[in-house]
Order: sequence, then structure tokens, then C-alpha cells
Amino acid sequence: MTKRPRSLSLTHFLLLTFLFVSLSAMSQSVKRIELPLANNNSAYQAMPLGEKGVLLISKPDKGTFNVQKFDSNLERVWSIDGPVEDNLDYIASSYDGQSVFLLFSKFRSTLYQIVKVNVGPGFVETFMINTLDRFEITDFKTLGYSVFMAGMVRNEPVLMHTLLTTSQTRVLPSAIKGSNAIQTVEVDTVNHLVNVCFAVKKGRQTKIVARAYEETGELYTQVSVDPEDDYSLLSGRLQVLNDSVRMVIGTYGYRNMQSSSTAASQGLYISKIINEEVVFTQYHSFTDFKNFFNFMNERQQEKMERRIRKKKESGDDVKLNYRLLVHDIVPKGNNFLLVAEVFYPEYRYQNPNMMGGMGYGGMIGYPFGMGLYNPYLWNPMYGGRGFNQQVFDGFTYTHAILADVDQNGKLLWDNSINFDNVKSMELREKIKVQSALNGNTQLVYSHAGAIRSKIIKGSQVIDNDKVIPNDTNVEGDKVRKTSTDDIDYWYDKFYLAWGEQRIVNAAGDPQTRGRRNVFYLNKISF
Repeated sequence: MTKRPRSLSLTHFLLLTFLFVSLSAMSQSVKRIELPLANNNSAYQAMPLGEKGVLLISKPDKGTFNVQKFDSNLERVWSIDGPVEDNLDYIASSYDGQSVFLLFSKFRSTLYQIVKVNVGPGFVETFMINTLDRFEITDFKTLGYSVFMAGMVRNEPVLMHTLLTTSQTRVLPSAIKGSNAIQTVEVDTVNHLVNVCFAVKKGRQTKIVARAYEETGELYTQVSVDPEDDYSLLSGRLQVLNDSVRMVIGTYGYRNMQSSSTAASQGLYISKIINEEVVFTQYHSFTDFKNFFNFMNERQQEKMERRIRKKKESGDDVKLNYRLLVHDIVPKGNNFLLVAEVFYPEYRYQNPNMMGGMGYGGMIGYPFGMGLYNPYLWNPMYGGRGFNQQVFDGFTYTHAILADVDQNGKLLWDNSINFDNVKSMELREKIKVQSALNGNTQLVYSHAGAIRSKIIKGSQVIDNDKVIPNDTNVEGDKVRKTSTDDIDYWYDKFYLAWGEQRIVNAAGDPQTRGRRNVFYLNKISF
């Protein structure tokens, strides 16, 4: 476990100062555009499309949606308006590498409107479909003209496939013995597959069943990963590397630490499957990581280190209880980079008479629309539905971890980055990871109107916790409030940052003086 240095020599101080100045000069805002926000109905959702540009999705009024396309220089290419049936709410969007699909519906409605947006010339196709009664949707993914929707019906997991060209919807058979829950649904644009992981629970032990589906909804492959006797697999994420090799990564915990309301995660596991046979499953406890507990202060780290050492000397391990959002595996030559974010849900108490209108999972704080049901709230694997007069109040992220493993799953090195009290109403990946040819890895996330980054090389830290202000580049501007902000890797060396800000200007040009509420897009070069 690494400790913070107590002091720095003058040489080290000058070297760090030089690195900071040099790296700061390497990152800059290339172009920023602003769209005025007149009211709550004028908010936007951004969908980065790589070199193809970015889409902005909005709902100007109850009966209309709008899609705008900007190129990679943030120049507007086209804008399209379309009707929304029966005042449906915007729920989610999906991008399969070719087209963007928009999903509109109402709380607990069987009617869904799906809009397919061609991101090239700019035209839309609209489809209306009906789903099951009381269907609570947690995942929406698309591939070609096929739609995959996962969710719950009366506490039972359901995976549905719809072919939009024929409007035929069917429930895909699960045929899995035991209480199960759908953990992840991901689109594999390389192999043109949709990967679904099921957590199958029997008593206190859980295994992972991973399936890959073709665009037609037909099963392409299935693998089952069983835990060792003392363990329980809590989550899984499938990745198809080629025709014969699959990888499953997720979190595991001790079997006797699990209950109907708790999923206590002890570490990460990685399984390699060749021709549907598990070659290995390697388990890496967080107590074996050198940097996992860096988010703690120095005194807490030292206390944890003593506990871990004492337990391991007696042949035992400190029992942990963390929740992790696991990313896709990043292949690096013959090795694999594992990335995960540590989070915990927060709740607040509220008068039960004021708990109506919970919508999709009781979410608040979305830019607009209702959003998907939150599987971490509604999934029986995570404690079921009981609110007990508690209202969900967002996810708080503590830190992210990176681990490099070799082709046999052996841990080579690990590193971490601390989040500065990042909170989000949606559970989704906040950190973006990019590898450079010189062996450096850049970690970037957005928070409180600023972009924060850390550069590492293996377990070494090259540049620690750099904060890059997300300025407006207008003289006299002061950002008073950032309501939402996000960042994503865009293409080449560029990132795209976006969000909502309230800005005041008391000393600038007469045309910019005053107050304004804006949605911004900021192209940033690293």
C-alpha cells in the first residue's frame, strides 16, 4: 500500500512543477459552443459519435422531439423535429455504431415509441411497439433494426427482442434454474452481438450465466461461470474476443457475507472461456491491491494495512463490502486492463404521503425525461423494492481502480484515482481511460464544472490529480452554478465535455454582459 510522501526535495519539487506546467499546456479547450436554456423543457442529452460528430436530443414541448447534428468541429449540420405520440416521455437512447435510437414511453405504459435516427444524411424513422403489462425497463440496446429491452415483470427478469421492420416482439427464453437477475446488457459493435449477463442465485451462492445474441435474437453462445465453494459471483460482464475466446469479468464476495438485502463485494474476478469451456477463473481480493485504499486518509490507510497484515498472517482475509461498476476489459497486447468504479447509493427520508410520482425508479436530477428503471434499486439481487420511507438520493463515487492482468489472469499492477465527492442520479461510467504509445495511461472525469485527470504508468503516478477549469473563454464570465456536467473520449486526442451552467458577466462586452443559462459543448485537446 503506497503512502504519501512527507516531504519533497527542491529537485523533486521543481521537477513536479515542470511536469504540471508542461502537461497543463498540453490540454486546452479547442472550441466551445453554447445553446440557451429558456426553461426546463429545453434541456439536452448529448450523444458523442466519434469522428462523425455529436447529436443533441431535446424535447421542446410535450408533443415534439428535436435532434441536432454537429460535426467534429462543433458546427451544426442539420436539425430535425418529429412528433411524440400521446405526450410520451423521453426514456433513453442507444447507439450501435451506425444509427441512434430514441426511446419514448410513460411510467408503466405498454406503449413505446422508438425513433431511429440516421446520423449521416439526417432522417428519422418512427416505430410504435407494445410490450408486456407492468414491464419495468432497466436496459435498452439496439443492433440494426433489432431492439433488446431488459426489465422486470412482477419481480421476474424479462429479456425482450423486437424486430422493428415487422413489429414482432417476443420474450427470449431464459431457461435458467434458480432465482436470477439480468446484470448487464451491452452491444458488441465489433462482432455485431448483444451480450447479456445473468446472475443466478441459489441460497447465498451466485453464479454468472453469460449469453451473446445475434441481431435476429438467436442465441450465439452461452457460458456459465461457477464460483469456488467459499465465494459468490455478484456481477458479470461478457466480452467476445474472437470466434472461440470469451472473457467474463465482475465482482465476487464471500458466500457467507451475502444476504437477501446485501451483496458484499470482496474483489474482482476474471474468467477466460475457450470453446465454451472455462480455462481459468482468477480471484483478486481488494486487500491484494497496493492502491485500492488510497481514497482513505493516511491514518485510515495505515489502520487498514495493519488489519490486512494481521489477518493474512493468520491465513485469513479482511472481509469487505464494496459495490463496483465494472467497465469492459481493455486488451493491451497479451494483457488485459480491468477498470471499475467504487460507489454507494444514498437515501434520504421523506414523508410517505409525499412519495407519489416516483416515475422510473424514483429518479430526480435527469436533464429531462424519466430515464430507465434503476436495476440497482429494483433488482432483487440488491435488496428488492422496500423503500422503508427512504427516497433514493443518488450514487456517490469514492474512487476508481485499474488493474493489469496477464493472459493467465495474474495481477501485474494496480492503480487508482480518487473522486472528489462525485454524485450522480444515474449509475454509469464516469471515468474515461486512454492508453498512450509511451505506456502512459490517462484517467479523466468531469465534476463540478471542471475536468480532472491523472496520468499513470503502471503503478507509478506521472501526474496526480490535475484540475482543468471548464471555462467559457469569454472575458468577464463567471460560472455561478454547474447543474450537470459530463465528459467522454471523443476521437483522436480530443474529449467532449457537456453540461448545464448558469453564468454571470458584469464586466465584459455589452453583448455578453448579464446572466445566461446555457447548455455547453466543449471540445478539449489533451
